[in-house]
Amino acid sequence: MIDYSVQIDSQNGVVIQGDFIPGSIAVNIPDSNKKKRQFISLFLNKKDIERGIDYLNCISLNNHPIANEGLFISALAMFAKCFVSSESRTGLDKDGFKKFSPQSVKLFDQYDAWRNKHFLHDENSMTEAIAFLLVSPEGSESVFGGPPSVVWNSAQINYIQESRKLENLLQEIWKYIVEKIDKQGTSIEEDYRNCTREELLAFAEPPFKLATTQEPEKKR
Repeated sequence: MIDYSVQIDSQNGVVIQGDFIPGSIAVNIPDSNKKKRQFISLFLNKKDIERGIDYLNCISLNNHPIANEGLFISALAMFAKCFVSSESRTGLDKDGFKKFSPQSVKLFDQYDAWRNKHFLHDENSMTEAIAFLLVSPEGSESVFGGPPSVVWNSAQINYIQESRKLENLLQEIWKYIVEKIDKQGTSIEEDYRNCTREELLAFAEPPFKLATTQEPEKKR
């Protein structure tokens, strides 16, 4: 697998940069190829796993604890995002990854539960809460010693230690994705192995669009 980058040039349009034969021309993989969506998804999932690792590498004893918590939650979000399908992306197969890296199953299930049942949805015992009334001492004007309230406590997480464990898991997921990218890329090449250069050039340029924060509700 080779990572390429893209540059928008006002004169030349979209310019693909990377380690390839000079003078090569990028052409679009036809939408009719059913492998295209998964191929794109794999690269986007790889990008998110790499971003998650970047977040974890920013966790430090020198940070405010809240900053470390935020970085850890962000890394968990990148991890979980890759295993969920949407209208724009195909998620990774959890069972497939667990077969690829059986030593990671326990950590995978732990962090999956932390993200889904603690940080995103409050469903487990990592947070405990009680509601109570305050009854005033005998002889007081009111039976209540104060307004009713709630107190809670949350499990203490060592984000320095957990970030290293989560990073190890993300590195395994990264290896899993790269292996799938290599296999899918080879398979796509085989689909067009018998095409002539002229037939391939007829596929035209990839329809590259600049990402934007406008209309975030609009599907791509």
